[in-house]
Amino acid sequence: MKKILSLIKRKKSAVIAAAAILALLCIAFFTAPGLSSNDKIQPQIKATQSTESPKESNNTFETKTDNQPSSQKEQSKSDDNTTETVKATEPASVKASTVSESTKKQTSDSEKKKDKYQTEETPQGKPKPVEPQEQEIEDEVLTCKLSVSCVSILNNMDELDPSKKEIVPADGWILKPVSVKLNKGESVFDVLQRVCREKNIHLEYSFTPVYNSAYIEGIGNIYEFDCGPLSGWMYKVNDWFPNYGYSRYEVKGGDEISILYTCNMGYDIGGSNASGE
Repeated sequence: MKKILSLIKRKKSAVIAAAAILALLCIAFFTAPGLSSNDKIQPQIKATQSTESPKESNNTFETKTDNQPSSQKEQSKSDDNTTETVKATEPASVKASTVSESTKKQTSDSEKKKDKYQTEETPQGKPKPVEPQEQEIEDEVLTCKLSVSCVSILNNMDELDPSKKEIVPADGWILKPVSVKLNKGESVFDVLQRVCREKNIHLEYSFTPVYNSAYIEGIGNIYEFDCGPLSGWMYKVNDWFPNYGYSRYEVKGGDEISILYTCNMGYDIGGSNASGE
């Protein structure tokens, strides 16, 4: 009987000791620094936010989203503002794109009207250019009129190079209208070159491949830019300033050819901004 009582006391002591140890462990666990019930729940909620799809979100997720840090809210607002900005500017971008396409189309149409020598379409009823390499000179003799004038300089003497004042004719005529014979198929340049040679008139020119034509630089020692930055030589046939060069205009019988000096890109001689190139 004494042995049984002694055994019971030992077991009771062991149980008490075990309970005491367990109690100490619990106290240590719940009172440890930096741990709280919130700290245990927070990682679970964050994990739920990062893995759970919006359609499957619950009230806990939505509540946590509403209570997100201010930096996240500001980022969210910034994203919303960016979206609104894109939406607001989208129509303007589309409009700009449309305008750009329209401009490209107009440029393309304009380029189509020009030939390979950058010559725009010849007005209806006017002679089309004939390329020098395609000229066919015939024995048939024609007659035309030719004149060379720098009358426009007389109205712009203040712009004239001082060294050229003595060589400008008093009446502005370097060559008054004369009747000239030519062979069928010759160009304005052919006629001008031959007459200047026969009349001993100074003529300086250069060939411009891009326009496939001769370019007149100076006649009678009066050159382009001698009377201002917009000055130079142009030509007119029957009151029309061709939009292509001297070498590409085939002279017809009875044509009246006028070689004129302009001080203002043709505006002062009735040629607007027409170019003889």
